[in-house]
This record gives sequence, structure tokens and C-alpha cells, in this order.
Amino acid sequence: MKMKKLRYLRPVGLVAVGVFLGRGAHADTTLDFNSDASLCTPPQIENPNAPPGITNFGNYAAASSGGVTVSGGFGTPNIGLVWGGIPSPDTRWEYYNDGGAVWAGVQLQGSAIGTIHKLAFVPNSASAKATIKSFNFHGYYNDNERFTYNISVTSGTNVLFGPMNLTYLSDGTKNHPVNVNYTGTPGQTLKLRINRVASTLGAGEVEGDQYNNAIDDIVFAQTPATVFSAGPQVVSVTPADDTVGLPATPLPPYQASITNGATTLVASSIRLKLDGVLVSPPPTISSASGLTNVSYAGAATLLSSGDHIYTLTYADDLGAFYTNDVVFNTTYSTLPPAYASPPGSGSQRGFTWRSVVARIDTPPLDSTIARAVAQLAGTLIDPDTGTPYTNAVPDGTNADGSFNVDTVVNFDDEFISAGNFPGDQPFPGLDAGFNNYFSCEGLLFLDLSAGYYRLGVNSDDGFEFNALPPKGTPGSPIVLGLFDGSRGSSDTLFDFLVPTSGVYGFQLIYFESTANANCELFSVDIPTGNKILINDLSNANAIKSFRVVPPRILTISRSGGNVVLNWAYGNPPFQVQFKNKLTDAWANSGSPTSNRTATVPIQPGAGFFRVVGSP
Repeated sequence: MKMKKLRYLRPVGLVAVGVFLGRGAHADTTLDFNSDASLCTPPQIENPNAPPGITNFGNYAAASSGGVTVSGGFGTPNIGLVWGGIPSPDTRWEYYNDGGAVWAGVQLQGSAIGTIHKLAFVPNSASAKATIKSFNFHGYYNDNERFTYNISVTSGTNVLFGPMNLTYLSDGTKNHPVNVNYTGTPGQTLKLRINRVASTLGAGEVEGDQYNNAIDDIVFAQTPATVFSAGPQVVSVTPADDTVGLPATPLPPYQASITNGATTLVASSIRLKLDGVLVSPPPTISSASGLTNVSYAGAATLLSSGDHIYTLTYADDLGAFYTNDVVFNTTYSTLPPAYASPPGSGSQRGFTWRSVVARIDTPPLDSTIARAVAQLAGTLIDPDTGTPYTNAVPDGTNADGSFNVDTVVNFDDEFISAGNFPGDQPFPGLDAGFNNYFSCEGLLFLDLSAGYYRLGVNSDDGFEFNALPPKGTPGSPIVLGLFDGSRGSSDTLFDFLVPTSGVYGFQLIYFESTANANCELFSVDIPTGNKILINDLSNANAIKSFRVVPPRILTISRSGGNVVLNWAYGNPPFQVQFKNKLTDAWANSGSPTSNRTATVPIQPGAGFFRVVGSP
């Protein structure tokens, strides 16, 4: 996306990785992103400021070219390269080359903590083996930025090498080598994965900026040193390799197209497996425009949460076998049945919403969930006073300072239509117009039938969406969706499984830092992708949200000749009821009360209590 501080870069002596590894006369290919302008035309490959970054670079290198050096007179004529990142396209590789004035290298664009840069080495022959040898990290600046990575080599879902942890301080040089030296089997695709992880920081150190790091001198090889004829190759596949966020049900459909090479595909040899098991029914095979197409419609089943793999195998007319793997991820949480109130037990459609705003002249605050939680709890310290911030806007009408909202979460501080849905309203308690450094909490109960759900939040800036255990029930909040930082109006989708129908409690934490602010909460119809605001009273397909669920008894204790009951939830006035046997009718015990506790005389024999709230 961008190269920060470019004008502050200074020339650095290049260090060939062969000096470290004794590469000598080995038949290697080195991606050195050479800064010799005579070799690099144009000086900069593709557009480093827009997706997809570099693509067809370093493929099938039989001779040196701009940015690619072949040594030993052979190179890698049967090895193609596939450049990518997770998440794509924000995390990608960018080839920067200014013709030698300052530097040359491949930037780890968007290398934030939790992201992965990946580079696949793909033989186009079932006889060729790829070897990943080494590369160098190049932190641009000498400014106490620390970078830490886990480096591994995978094939499908199998980890073949690593993960190896490397941490270093940026010093403006390329002297941070990584030695891999892993050779695959004939025809095997190797994927180099470079996963950014959090650093342990020393005194004066800071976590490295996601745009301030690069890689240089990527060395790889092919064995044996023989040029093989290319076999049939997969030229397109859906889902794309390393796709994340796919729903776990139904199974994602699969589509691949294969083109012939010097040898010809044998269509009858095609097999498709999901997680090692042949798909049923078998895929459909068809031909069009010189391509053999493999399609599988998926199935109405539920995958486990985590990584999965489609494996396509086929043979050519010489009897050589080929494999193409697609790894994809389906991540979801499962709500415990104990978190539910009975189905249909919600009353009073809507939710409650609380807004807390710092004073108008506050200094900059963190754009984090931690700041929002502290601000909502009243523990965020004002540096000018040394005491917690007070809320700069009036509280709502409820005892906890919240407002009752009957409709939907579709808020914008400028009262404009931001995000996916029109009809935005001001945040409850805030006047329309710019408001900075505020945090909000929405509490809602969703009536959910057993099944698989995809929800989403569109926010500017961040949010956290949690499933809450009922008061008095063991358990902790379950984070279902999260964006912990600043951004413009953007979607984050998240999935969860409801094994038991019921009314479940949720918490939406939202925060704004500066400039625009908006927040939407919606569900997604997985087959169509249609988005529907939660509790949209005008849409029969909207998930219903409620402010009130039935009273839940928290404790029952004895005090002398009495039973003391305490409860949560429900709407006053309350009525305590009693019966001796389950088959008996409930009878009122005492008078209605607006309290959430009652003292009831002990009755002879066994008995059962319940508390009934008002509609």
C-alpha cells in the first residue's frame, strides 16, 4: 500500500546470501531484486501501491533477468512461483526498485501482527523437486523497531519445516538471514509461510511498523538439474488457496480448470478429496475451450471449525501423477446451551445502548477495545486530572445509564447513510455531528433457533461482539467478532453455531476515536450473501432482538424459618410462586414486588419456587 519514510532511506551495501551459505557454483535461482537499471526494465515491477502486488515474477527461471539471477548454468526451469498473503489483498508482496539510486527489495506490505506472507514453489512436472534454501530480512531503518516472525514450509495442511522463530532489531541492513534448505518430493508444491507475531520488547524498543520491512535474496533450486516437459496444470481453482472466513455449512463448492502441457490429462484419473476422503457424489468433469473443468457443488453438512483441504489428483498419458491442494478455513464458535433462556421467552423488542464520551478537548486516546472497556467502566484516567474521565453527555433513562432502543443498530454521528444500510440514526445520547473518543455498549437478547449463523458489524472505528453467560451461570464471555483498531466504515463477519434453540444474551462494545463514526449490526444469509439488520421490524427474516428475558433465580438460601431468593433479569413487578409437586399448579407466595429479592416462609415438605416478571 505504501512505503513509509522513503526519503529517509540511505544506500546500504548489498550482501549476497551466498557469502553466508557457501552457495558457490550451485545451480540456484536468486531473487535479488537487482538494482542495476540495465537489468531492470522497467525499474519497478508492476504497481507497488495497489493490489495484487507482484504476480508473475521469478517463474520458470532458466536464465538471468531483471531482479533474477541464475547461477550454475541451470536455474529452476520447472518451478513456478505464486505470491500471496493472508489476509489478501491487504497483505501482499511489493517489488520496489528505484534503478539503484537507493535500494531494491520486495516489501512485506501490510505485515501486521497475525498476518502471513506466503510464497509457493510449484513444479510443473511430476519429476521435478523444489528446494527452498534461504532469504534475508531487510528492516529499512535503524530506529529500534523489532520484528518477530515464525517461518515454516508447508504442503497442504502438513508442516514440513519449522515453525522457526526469528526476531531482530531493524538496522537498515539485509544481514538477517534465514536458512531453510528444505527439498520437497517430486512434483510437490512447497509453501513458504512468513507469519508475523508479537515481539518481546526490550528497553526503548517498539514493535516494527507493518510497512517498514522487506525480504531480499530469496534462493531456491530445482533437482534434478534436468529440464522436464510440463505436464497438465491447474490454471484456476475456487476456493482460492488459503481462503479464510468460509462458512462451515454448506460445504463450499469446488471448481478447477486444468490445461494440458506437453503431456495430456487423462480425465478418468481425476479424483477430488475433502480432508482425505473422496467427495460424494464425485465431481462433474466437462471440457470447454481446451480446458478440463472439475466441479463439485458441495453438500449440506457441517465442517469442524479450523483448516480444511480440497485435494485434486490426476494423471497424464505417460502415467505421471499430479496433486493440487487448496487449503481453506472455516472458523466459528459454539454457544453453550447453558447460555440460553427458553425459546420464545424474550419480551420487549429492541436492546439497551449506553454511550460514554470523553471531554471535547481530551488528548489523543488509544484506538483499542481496552480503552473502550475502561471508558465504559469509568476507570479510564484523564491525564490532565489524574482521575477517571466523567461522561460528557447525559445518561439514559435506565438505572445503568443506558437508553432503550426499539429498532436496529444503525448509527452514524453525522446522521448520514454510512455502511450497508440507509436510514442511519445518531448514537443514543449523542447529538448528530462529530463526536470524538467515545465508547458504547449495546446489550441484547437474540431469539435463535438451533443452527449455523453468520453475523457482521460494519464499524468506524472498532468493535467487539460477545456472547454472555446468564447471570448466575458459570462461564465467561465468548468473543465472536472483533476489530481492535482504527478503520473507515468496513465489515467484519463472524460465524457461530447454536446447538440448542433459545434466547441468548450478547454484548456489542463499540468505540470511536476521531473523524467519522458509524456502527451497524446485521446477519448474513449465507446462500445469497444478503445482509439484514438485526431486529429490523420491517423484515420477516430479521433475527429478533429483545431487551428483557425471564427472571433467573441466582441464589436460594435459608434464614431461620424463611427462604431468601435473589434473581436477575425480568421486568418488574415480580411475583414469587410456589408448588409442592411438579404436577401441581403454581400458587402466588407473597405480594408482587419491584425488588429482585424476596423472603418467603418455608412450607412443609418439598417445594419448588419460580419468579414471574411482567411482560
